Amino acid sequence: MKIKKLFLKFKKRWKCRGGYSDFLKIAFPLIISTGAWAAQNFINRFFLAWHSKEAFAASLPAGVLNFSIMSIFVGTITYVDVFVSQYYGKKEYRSIGPSVWQSFYLAFVGAFLLLFISFFSENIFAFIGHVPAIAAEEIKYFRVLCYGALPSLAASALSGFYAGRGKTKTVLIINVAGILVNVVFDYFLIFGKAGLPELGITGAALATIIGSITMFVLFAFLVTSQKNNKTYNTRKFTPDFKFIKRLLKFGFPNGVQFFFDMSGFTFFVLIIGTVGELELSASNIALNINQLAFMPLIGCGITTSILVGQFLGRNKASLAERSVYTALHIIYFYVAFMVLSFILIPNLFIYPFSKGAESEIIEQIRPMTVNLLRFVALYSVFDPMNIIFASAIKGAGDTAFVMKLLIILSVFAAAIPIYIAVITFKLGVYAGWSIMVFYAIALALSFYLRYKTYKWKKMRVIEMQVIEG
Repeated sequence: MKIKKLFLKFKKRWKCRGGYSDFLKIAFPLIISTGAWAAQNFINRFFLAWHSKEAFAASLPAGVLNFSIMSIFVGTITYVDVFVSQYYGKKEYRSIGPSVWQSFYLAFVGAFLLLFISFFSENIFAFIGHVPAIAAEEIKYFRVLCYGALPSLAASALSGFYAGRGKTKTVLIINVAGILVNVVFDYFLIFGKAGLPELGITGAALATIIGSITMFVLFAFLVTSQKNNKTYNTRKFTPDFKFIKRLLKFGFPNGVQFFFDMSGFTFFVLIIGTVGELELSASNIALNINQLAFMPLIGCGITTSILVGQFLGRNKASLAERSVYTALHIIYFYVAFMVLSFILIPNLFIYPFSKGAESEIIEQIRPMTVNLLRFVALYSVFDPMNIIFASAIKGAGDTAFVMKLLIILSVFAAAIPIYIAVITFKLGVYAGWSIMVFYAIALALSFYLRYKTYKWKKMRVIEMQVIEG
Protein backbone atom coordinates (compact mmCIF):
# COMPACT_ATOMS: atom_id res chain seq x y z
CA MET A 1 0.00 0.00 0.00
CA LYS A 2 2.82 2.40 0.93
CA ILE A 3 4.68 1.54 -2.30
CA LYS A 4 1.56 2.29 -4.36
CA LYS A 5 1.15 5.61 -2.54
CA LEU A 6 4.79 6.52 -3.22
CA PHE A 7 4.40 5.59 -6.87
CA LEU A 8 1.32 7.80 -7.22
CA LYS A 9 3.19 10.70 -5.58
CA PHE A 10 6.11 10.17 -7.94
CA LYS A 11 3.78 10.04 -10.97
CA LYS A 12 2.08 13.26 -9.89
CA ARG A 13 5.44 15.00 -9.30
CA TRP A 14 6.68 13.78 -12.69
CA LYS A 15 3.84 15.38 -14.66
CA CYS A 16 3.29 18.62 -12.73
CA ARG A 17 4.80 22.02 -13.61
CA GLY A 18 8.23 22.35 -12.00
CA GLY A 19 8.28 18.58 -11.56
CA TYR A 20 10.75 15.87 -12.51
CA SER A 21 9.92 15.87 -16.24
CA ASP A 22 10.28 19.66 -16.57
CA PHE A 23 13.58 19.57 -14.70
CA LEU A 24 15.18 16.64 -16.55
CA LYS A 25 14.28 17.98 -20.01
CA ILE A 26 16.53 20.96 -19.32
CA ALA A 27 19.09 19.30 -17.04
CA PHE A 28 19.92 16.17 -19.02
CA PRO A 29 21.59 17.91 -22.00
CA LEU A 30 23.51 20.16 -19.59
CA ILE A 31 24.72 17.13 -17.62
CA ILE A 32 25.99 15.51 -20.83
CA SER A 33 27.65 18.81 -21.87
CA THR A 34 29.59 19.09 -18.62
CA GLY A 35 30.57 15.42 -18.86
CA ALA A 36 31.79 15.95 -22.44
CA TRP A 37 33.83 18.95 -21.29
CA ALA A 38 35.51 16.79 -18.64
CA ALA A 39 36.23 14.13 -21.27
CA GLN A 40 37.75 16.76 -23.57
CA ASN A 41 40.18 17.87 -20.84
CA PHE A 42 41.12 14.25 -20.17
CA ILE A 43 41.84 13.54 -23.87
CA ASN A 44 43.80 16.77 -24.23
CA ARG A 45 46.11 15.89 -21.34
CA PHE A 46 46.28 12.28 -22.52
CA PHE A 47 47.72 13.42 -25.88
CA LEU A 48 50.14 15.79 -24.15
CA ALA A 49 51.34 12.93 -21.93
CA TRP A 50 52.20 11.05 -25.15
CA HIS A 51 54.06 14.06 -26.48
CA SER A 52 56.26 14.93 -23.49
CA LYS A 53 56.20 14.76 -19.70
CA GLU A 54 56.97 18.51 -19.51
CA ALA A 55 53.94 19.38 -21.67
CA PHE A 56 51.71 17.09 -19.61
CA ALA A 57 52.95 18.55 -16.31
CA ALA A 58 52.50 22.11 -17.59
CA SER A 59 48.98 21.69 -18.99
CA LEU A 60 47.16 21.40 -15.66
CA PRO A 61 48.53 24.44 -13.75
CA ALA A 62 48.56 26.70 -16.84
CA GLY A 63 45.08 25.57 -17.90
CA VAL A 64 43.62 25.95 -14.39
CA LEU A 65 45.16 29.41 -14.01
CA ASN A 66 43.72 30.52 -17.35
CA PHE A 67 40.27 29.18 -16.50
CA SER A 68 40.36 30.70 -12.99
CA ILE A 69 40.96 34.15 -14.47
CA MET A 70 38.38 33.59 -17.22
CA SER A 71 35.82 32.42 -14.65
CA ILE A 72 35.24 36.03 -13.52
CA PHE A 73 34.16 36.95 -17.06
CA VAL A 74 32.38 33.64 -17.77
CA GLY A 75 30.30 34.03 -14.59
CA THR A 76 29.41 37.62 -15.49
CA ILE A 77 28.60 36.96 -19.16
CA THR A 78 26.61 33.76 -18.67
CA TYR A 79 24.35 35.44 -16.11
CA VAL A 80 22.45 36.65 -19.16
CA ASP A 81 20.83 33.18 -18.92
CA VAL A 82 18.79 34.48 -15.98
CA PHE A 83 17.72 37.63 -17.84
CA VAL A 84 16.64 35.52 -20.80
CA SER A 85 14.77 33.07 -18.53
CA GLN A 86 12.83 35.88 -16.84
CA TYR A 87 12.04 37.62 -20.13
CA TYR A 88 10.93 34.25 -21.52
CA GLY A 89 8.73 33.59 -18.49
CA LYS A 90 7.21 37.07 -18.78
CA LYS A 91 6.69 36.44 -22.54
CA GLU A 92 8.64 39.59 -23.33
CA TYR A 93 10.27 37.80 -26.26
CA ARG A 94 11.46 40.89 -28.18
CA SER A 95 13.82 41.78 -25.31
CA ILE A 96 15.68 38.44 -25.45
CA GLY A 97 17.79 38.97 -28.58
CA PRO A 98 19.12 42.44 -27.66
CA SER A 99 19.97 41.30 -24.11
CA VAL A 100 22.10 38.44 -25.47
CA TRP A 101 24.11 40.86 -27.64
CA GLN A 102 24.89 43.07 -24.63
CA SER A 103 26.46 40.02 -23.00
CA PHE A 104 28.38 39.47 -26.23
CA TYR A 105 29.85 42.98 -26.00
CA LEU A 106 31.05 42.27 -22.46
CA ALA A 107 32.93 39.27 -23.93
CA PHE A 108 35.15 41.76 -25.79
CA VAL A 109 36.01 43.50 -22.52
CA GLY A 110 36.95 40.18 -20.90
CA ALA A 111 38.99 39.12 -23.94
CA PHE A 112 40.88 42.43 -23.94
CA LEU A 113 41.80 42.06 -20.25
CA LEU A 114 43.00 38.48 -20.80
CA LEU A 115 45.08 39.66 -23.73
CA PHE A 116 46.63 42.28 -21.45
CA ILE A 117 47.37 39.62 -18.78
CA SER A 118 49.06 37.43 -21.41
CA PHE A 119 51.89 39.97 -21.72
CA PHE A 120 52.87 39.10 -18.14
CA SER A 121 52.94 35.32 -18.69
CA GLU A 122 56.68 35.00 -18.04
CA ASN A 123 56.46 37.05 -14.84
CA ILE A 124 53.52 35.00 -13.56
CA PHE A 125 55.22 31.62 -13.99
CA ALA A 126 58.58 32.92 -12.80
CA PHE A 127 56.81 33.90 -9.57
CA ILE A 128 55.20 30.45 -9.28
CA GLY A 129 58.70 29.00 -9.47
CA HIS A 130 58.32 25.73 -11.37
CA VAL A 131 61.39 24.16 -12.96
CA PRO A 132 62.47 25.97 -16.18
CA ALA A 133 61.52 23.16 -18.60
CA ILE A 134 57.94 23.02 -17.27
CA ALA A 135 57.65 26.80 -16.84
CA ALA A 136 58.55 27.29 -20.52
CA GLU A 137 55.67 25.00 -21.55
CA GLU A 138 53.29 26.67 -19.07
CA ILE A 139 54.06 30.11 -20.54
CA LYS A 140 53.32 28.93 -24.10
CA TYR A 141 50.06 27.22 -23.15
CA PHE A 142 48.77 30.04 -20.92
CA ARG A 143 49.69 32.79 -23.40
CA VAL A 144 47.96 31.19 -26.41
CA LEU A 145 44.84 30.39 -24.37
CA CYS A 146 44.67 34.05 -23.34
CA TYR A 147 45.06 35.13 -26.98
CA GLY A 148 42.02 33.02 -27.89
CA ALA A 149 39.70 34.08 -25.07
CA LEU A 150 37.28 36.01 -27.32
CA PRO A 151 35.61 33.12 -29.20
CA SER A 152 35.23 31.15 -25.96
CA LEU A 153 33.62 34.06 -24.10
CA ALA A 154 31.50 35.02 -27.13
CA ALA A 155 30.17 31.46 -27.46
CA SER A 156 29.30 31.50 -23.75
CA ALA A 157 27.37 34.74 -24.25
CA LEU A 158 25.34 33.52 -27.25
CA SER A 159 24.57 30.16 -25.60
CA GLY A 160 22.39 32.11 -23.15
CA PHE A 161 19.82 32.60 -25.92
CA TYR A 162 19.11 28.87 -25.77
CA ALA A 163 19.98 28.00 -22.15
CA GLY A 164 17.78 30.75 -20.69
CA ARG A 165 14.76 29.50 -22.64
CA GLY A 166 15.45 25.93 -21.53
CA LYS A 167 16.42 24.81 -25.06
CA THR A 168 19.49 23.00 -23.79
CA LYS A 169 19.54 20.33 -26.53
CA THR A 170 20.88 22.96 -28.93
CA VAL A 171 23.56 23.92 -26.41
CA LEU A 172 24.51 20.24 -26.09
CA ILE A 173 24.79 19.68 -29.86
CA ILE A 174 26.94 22.76 -30.43
CA ASN A 175 29.17 22.02 -27.42
CA VAL A 176 29.75 18.45 -28.59
CA ALA A 177 30.55 19.70 -32.11
CA GLY A 178 33.13 22.13 -30.70
CA ILE A 179 34.64 19.45 -28.47
CA LEU A 180 34.99 16.99 -31.37
CA VAL A 181 36.74 19.64 -33.48
CA ASN A 182 39.01 20.38 -30.54
CA VAL A 183 39.95 16.71 -30.09
CA VAL A 184 40.69 16.20 -33.81
CA PHE A 185 42.90 19.29 -34.03
CA ASP A 186 44.53 18.32 -30.73
CA TYR A 187 45.87 15.19 -32.42
CA PHE A 188 46.85 16.95 -35.65
CA LEU A 189 48.57 19.96 -34.07
CA ILE A 190 50.23 18.32 -31.07
CA PHE A 191 51.86 15.56 -33.16
CA GLY A 192 52.06 17.28 -36.57
CA LYS A 193 49.67 15.05 -38.55
CA ALA A 194 47.85 15.61 -41.88
CA GLY A 195 50.61 17.90 -43.13
CA LEU A 196 50.31 20.28 -40.15
CA PRO A 197 53.35 21.32 -38.06
CA GLU A 198 54.16 19.55 -34.79
CA LEU A 199 53.43 22.23 -32.18
CA GLY A 200 53.18 20.27 -28.93
CA ILE A 201 51.47 22.18 -26.11
CA THR A 202 51.01 25.25 -28.35
CA GLY A 203 49.04 23.02 -30.72
CA ALA A 204 46.82 21.91 -27.84
CA ALA A 205 46.02 25.54 -27.03
CA LEU A 206 45.34 26.34 -30.71
CA ALA A 207 43.02 23.32 -30.96
CA THR A 208 41.05 24.66 -27.99
CA ILE A 209 40.68 28.01 -29.75
CA ILE A 210 39.57 26.34 -33.02
CA GLY A 211 36.93 24.40 -31.07
CA SER A 212 35.71 27.66 -29.46
CA ILE A 213 35.55 29.38 -32.86
CA THR A 214 33.43 26.47 -34.16
CA MET A 215 30.96 26.88 -31.30
CA PHE A 216 30.79 30.66 -31.69
CA VAL A 217 30.13 30.45 -35.45
CA LEU A 218 27.37 27.84 -34.96
CA PHE A 219 25.70 29.84 -32.19
CA ALA A 220 25.91 33.09 -34.20
CA PHE A 221 24.44 31.43 -37.31
CA LEU A 222 21.50 29.91 -35.40
CA VAL A 223 20.79 32.87 -33.12
CA THR A 224 20.57 35.33 -36.03
CA SER A 225 18.39 33.11 -38.22
CA GLN A 226 15.30 34.65 -39.80
CA LYS A 227 13.00 32.59 -37.58
CA ASN A 228 14.69 33.65 -34.33
CA ASN A 229 14.91 37.27 -35.42
CA LYS A 230 11.18 37.37 -36.16
CA THR A 231 10.23 36.17 -32.67
CA TYR A 232 13.13 37.25 -30.46
CA ASN A 233 14.57 40.31 -32.26
CA THR A 234 18.00 38.69 -32.52
CA ARG A 235 19.36 41.05 -35.20
CA LYS A 236 19.11 44.12 -33.03
CA PHE A 237 22.82 44.63 -32.32
CA THR A 238 22.62 48.18 -30.90
CA PRO A 239 24.64 48.55 -27.67
CA ASP A 240 22.43 49.28 -24.64
CA PHE A 241 24.65 50.67 -21.89
CA LYS A 242 21.76 50.81 -19.42
CA PHE A 243 21.24 47.06 -19.82
CA ILE A 244 24.99 46.36 -19.70
CA LYS A 245 25.13 48.23 -16.39
CA ARG A 246 22.24 46.10 -15.10
CA LEU A 247 23.91 42.90 -16.31
CA LEU A 248 27.10 43.91 -14.50
CA LYS A 249 25.13 44.68 -11.33
CA PHE A 250 23.81 41.12 -11.12
CA GLY A 251 26.36 39.23 -13.23
CA PHE A 252 29.64 40.52 -11.83
CA PRO A 253 28.93 39.20 -8.30
CA ASN A 254 28.18 35.87 -9.97
CA GLY A 255 31.55 36.05 -11.74
CA VAL A 256 33.38 36.85 -8.50
CA GLN A 257 31.62 33.93 -6.79
CA PHE A 258 32.62 31.66 -9.67
CA PHE A 259 36.23 32.86 -9.33
CA PHE A 260 36.36 32.16 -5.59
CA ASP A 261 34.80 28.73 -6.21
CA MET A 262 37.58 27.92 -8.69
CA SER A 263 40.38 29.46 -6.62
CA GLY A 264 39.36 27.85 -3.33
CA PHE A 265 40.21 24.29 -4.32
CA THR A 266 43.37 25.47 -6.09
CA PHE A 267 44.53 27.05 -2.82
CA PHE A 268 43.58 23.88 -0.93
CA VAL A 269 45.66 21.69 -3.27
CA LEU A 270 48.66 24.04 -3.00
CA ILE A 271 48.52 23.93 0.80
CA ILE A 272 48.14 20.14 0.91
CA GLY A 273 51.16 19.95 -1.40
CA THR A 274 53.32 21.36 1.40
CA VAL A 275 52.51 18.35 3.60
CA GLY A 276 54.20 15.84 1.29
CA GLU A 277 54.19 14.26 -2.14
CA LEU A 278 52.15 11.22 -1.09
CA GLU A 279 49.51 13.37 0.63
CA LEU A 280 49.25 15.55 -2.47
CA SER A 281 48.91 12.51 -4.75
CA ALA A 282 46.19 10.98 -2.57
CA SER A 283 44.32 14.31 -2.39
CA ASN A 284 44.57 14.80 -6.16
CA ILE A 285 43.06 11.36 -6.77
CA ALA A 286 40.24 12.02 -4.29
CA LEU A 287 39.51 15.44 -5.83
CA ASN A 288 39.57 14.02 -9.38
CA ILE A 289 37.10 11.31 -8.37
CA ASN A 290 34.93 13.95 -6.69
CA GLN A 291 34.99 16.17 -9.80
CA LEU A 292 34.14 13.38 -12.21
CA ALA A 293 31.42 11.82 -10.04
CA PHE A 294 29.69 15.07 -9.19
CA MET A 295 29.91 16.85 -12.55
CA PRO A 296 26.11 16.31 -12.99
CA LEU A 297 25.51 18.68 -10.07
CA ILE A 298 26.79 21.60 -12.16
CA GLY A 299 24.17 21.01 -14.86
CA CYS A 300 21.48 20.62 -12.19
CA GLY A 301 22.50 23.92 -10.60
CA ILE A 302 22.24 25.76 -13.93
CA THR A 303 18.84 24.15 -14.54
CA THR A 304 17.60 25.31 -11.14
CA SER A 305 18.54 28.93 -11.93
CA ILE A 306 16.81 28.71 -15.33
CA LEU A 307 13.55 27.29 -13.93
CA VAL A 308 13.46 29.73 -11.01
CA GLY A 309 14.02 32.60 -13.46
CA GLN A 310 11.28 31.41 -15.84
CA PHE A 311 8.68 30.90 -13.11
CA LEU A 312 9.46 34.21 -11.41
CA GLY A 313 9.12 35.87 -14.81
CA ARG A 314 5.58 34.48 -14.83
CA ASN A 315 5.00 35.60 -11.22
CA LYS A 316 4.71 31.93 -10.22
CA ALA A 317 6.92 31.88 -7.12
CA SER A 318 5.24 28.71 -5.81
CA LEU A 319 6.26 26.83 -8.97
CA ALA A 320 9.80 28.22 -8.64
CA GLU A 321 9.92 26.82 -5.11
CA ARG A 322 8.61 23.46 -6.31
CA SER A 323 11.35 23.27 -8.96
CA VAL A 324 14.01 23.83 -6.28
CA TYR A 325 12.83 20.85 -4.23
CA THR A 326 12.46 18.80 -7.42
CA ALA A 327 16.16 19.47 -8.06
CA LEU A 328 17.04 18.34 -4.53
CA HIS A 329 15.03 15.11 -4.89
CA ILE A 330 16.81 14.19 -8.14
CA ILE A 331 20.28 15.14 -6.94
CA TYR A 332 20.03 13.34 -3.60
CA PHE A 333 18.85 10.18 -5.33
CA TYR A 334 22.09 10.26 -7.32
CA VAL A 335 24.28 11.43 -4.41
CA ALA A 336 23.04 8.67 -2.09
CA PHE A 337 24.26 6.09 -4.59
CA MET A 338 27.66 7.80 -4.96
CA VAL A 339 28.17 8.26 -1.20
CA LEU A 340 27.48 4.58 -0.53
CA SER A 341 29.86 3.65 -3.36
CA PHE A 342 32.66 5.81 -1.93
CA ILE A 343 32.25 4.13 1.45
CA LEU A 344 31.66 0.51 0.38
CA ILE A 345 33.73 0.14 -2.83
CA PRO A 346 36.39 2.89 -2.78
CA ASN A 347 38.98 0.71 -4.57
CA LEU A 348 36.77 0.65 -7.67
CA PHE A 349 37.31 4.42 -8.03
CA ILE A 350 41.02 4.28 -7.18
CA TYR A 351 41.89 1.49 -9.63
CA PRO A 352 41.95 3.57 -12.88
CA PHE A 353 44.56 5.90 -11.37
CA SER A 354 46.95 3.00 -10.79
CA LYS A 355 47.49 2.56 -14.53
CA GLY A 356 51.00 3.55 -15.54
CA ALA A 357 52.10 4.30 -11.98
CA GLU A 358 54.58 2.46 -9.81
CA SER A 359 52.64 -0.20 -7.91
CA GLU A 360 54.48 0.42 -4.64
CA ILE A 361 53.49 4.13 -4.68
CA ILE A 362 49.85 3.23 -5.33
CA GLU A 363 49.92 0.81 -2.42
CA GLN A 364 51.45 3.50 -0.22
CA ILE A 365 48.71 6.01 -0.92
CA ARG A 366 45.77 3.60 -1.25
CA PRO A 367 44.82 3.54 2.50
CA MET A 368 45.07 7.32 2.68
CA THR A 369 43.01 7.74 -0.50
CA VAL A 370 40.32 5.42 0.87
CA ASN A 371 40.12 7.62 3.98
CA LEU A 372 39.95 10.78 1.89
CA LEU A 373 37.07 9.33 -0.13
CA ARG A 374 35.19 9.09 3.16
CA PHE A 375 35.74 12.80 3.59
CA VAL A 376 34.41 13.25 0.03
CA ALA A 377 31.35 11.17 0.97
CA LEU A 378 30.68 13.38 4.00
CA TYR A 379 31.28 16.56 1.99
CA SER A 380 28.89 15.28 -0.68
CA VAL A 381 25.99 15.06 1.75
CA PHE A 382 25.98 18.87 2.03
CA ASP A 383 27.24 19.89 -1.42
CA PRO A 384 23.82 19.51 -3.14
CA MET A 385 22.25 21.96 -0.66
CA ASN A 386 25.04 24.43 -1.37
CA ILE A 387 24.65 24.17 -5.16
CA ILE A 388 20.84 24.09 -5.40
CA PHE A 389 19.93 26.76 -2.84
CA ALA A 390 22.67 29.08 -4.15
CA SER A 391 21.45 28.50 -7.74
CA ALA A 392 17.85 29.17 -6.69
CA ILE A 393 18.52 32.58 -5.16
CA LYS A 394 20.89 33.48 -8.03
CA GLY A 395 18.08 32.65 -10.46
CA ALA A 396 16.05 35.37 -8.76
CA GLY A 397 18.88 37.92 -8.75
CA ASP A 398 20.31 37.55 -5.24
CA THR A 399 23.88 37.37 -6.56
CA ALA A 400 25.34 40.04 -4.24
CA PHE A 401 24.52 37.92 -1.17
CA VAL A 402 26.03 34.81 -2.77
CA MET A 403 29.23 36.69 -3.61
CA LYS A 404 29.63 38.25 -0.14
CA LEU A 405 28.90 35.00 1.67
CA LEU A 406 31.30 33.00 -0.47
CA ILE A 407 34.13 35.52 -0.02
CA ILE A 408 33.63 35.63 3.77
CA LEU A 409 33.37 31.87 4.25
CA SER A 410 36.12 30.95 1.77
CA VAL A 411 38.54 33.26 3.62
CA PHE A 412 37.49 32.80 7.26
CA ALA A 413 36.02 29.27 7.24
CA ALA A 414 38.43 27.69 4.72
CA ALA A 415 41.64 29.48 3.66
CA ILE A 416 42.79 30.90 7.02
CA PRO A 417 41.88 27.80 9.11
CA ILE A 418 43.55 25.47 6.58
CA TYR A 419 46.70 27.59 6.53
CA ILE A 420 46.86 27.67 10.35
CA ALA A 421 46.12 23.95 10.73
CA VAL A 422 48.40 22.65 7.97
CA ILE A 423 51.21 25.22 7.74
CA THR A 424 51.43 26.68 11.27
CA PHE A 425 50.52 23.71 13.47
CA LYS A 426 51.50 20.91 11.04
CA LEU A 427 48.33 18.93 11.78
CA GLY A 428 48.47 17.05 8.49
CA VAL A 429 46.28 16.21 5.52
CA TYR A 430 43.25 14.99 7.51
CA ALA A 431 43.00 18.30 9.37
CA GLY A 432 42.89 20.15 6.03
CA TRP A 433 40.16 17.86 4.70
CA SER A 434 38.16 18.17 7.94
CA ILE A 435 38.12 21.94 7.51
CA MET A 436 36.89 21.54 3.92
CA VAL A 437 33.98 19.42 5.21
CA PHE A 438 33.18 22.11 7.78
CA TYR A 439 33.32 24.71 4.99
CA ALA A 440 30.83 22.70 2.90
CA ILE A 441 28.45 22.47 5.89
CA ALA A 442 28.75 26.22 6.55
CA LEU A 443 27.97 27.03 2.91
CA ALA A 444 24.99 24.67 2.77
CA LEU A 445 23.41 25.97 5.98
CA SER A 446 24.01 29.62 5.05
CA PHE A 447 22.45 29.30 1.60
CA TYR A 448 19.53 27.30 3.04
CA LEU A 449 18.81 29.96 5.68
CA ARG A 450 18.95 32.70 3.04
CA TYR A 451 16.63 30.69 0.81
CA LYS A 452 14.16 30.19 3.66
CA THR A 453 13.77 33.94 4.17
CA TYR A 454 11.96 33.83 0.79
CA LYS A 455 13.27 37.31 -0.08
CA TRP A 456 14.23 35.82 -3.44
CA LYS A 457 10.53 35.41 -4.31
CA LYS A 458 10.20 39.18 -4.59
CA MET A 459 13.40 39.70 -6.60
CA ARG A 460 13.68 40.13 -10.36
CA VAL A 461 16.58 41.08 -12.62
CA ILE A 462 14.18 42.55 -15.20
CA GLU A 463 11.74 45.39 -14.71
CA MET A 464 8.30 44.01 -13.94
CA GLN A 465 5.50 44.18 -11.41
CA VAL A 466 5.88 41.45 -8.78
CA ILE A 467 2.57 39.75 -7.98
CA GLU A 468 2.28 37.37 -5.02
CA GLY A 469 0.84 33.91 -5.63
